[in-house]
Amino acid sequence: MNETISVLLKRRSIRKYLPEQIDDESLQTIIKTGLYAPNGGNHQYTRFIVIQNKEKLSELKGIIKDEFAKKDIIEGQYQNKTIIKAKQQEDYDFSFNAPTLIIAVALKTHGNSMADSANALENMQIAATALELGACWVNQIHWLTENQALRDYLEPLGLKEDEDVFGSIVVGSPDQPRHKPSARKEGRVVIIK
Repeated sequence: MNETISVLLKRRSIRKYLPEQIDDESLQTIIKTGLYAPNGGNHQYTRFIVIQNKEKLSELKGIIKDEFAKKDIIEGQYQNKTIIKAKQQEDYDFSFNAPTLIIAVALKTHGNSMADSANALENMQIAATALELGACWVNQIHWLTENQALRDYLEPLGLKEDEDVFGSIVVGSPDQPRHKPSARKEGRVVIIK
């Protein structure tokens, strides 16, 4: 099988990490793949805030937990699981204790910001897999992008006033074997020739 296709099929969301930080060369490679991701009009508006500092990650985890714990559970809302965990688990950690967090930010007003950020983050997850690292998309920061406490914390770290968080991933060395993929659901493809 083609090596690229093999890596794409091997990628899994890793939710348990070893505490050791990833090396700088791997980080730079991962970031480079994000910078080269497809983006609308080649505007290259998506930027990345990378946090590897343990103290900063710990502070951010606390903000995320506190802000979700304040939220009400809304019937049928996708975020309910996160809200419940934040309210009930003292050690709630949206990052699964990964040593590296990469946040994709882009212009609030650019119509392709979400797609551009998603392309970049997916490239980086695939790169992490190719480097035998693990990665997982985490939505919590994006869900709180309008939250003032979060914005107050992220702005000194590089978030601009005219930007929002459109996604983030955590990266590290997996502390679990890569599980086999679940069966693919039927009926998801229509081919018209």
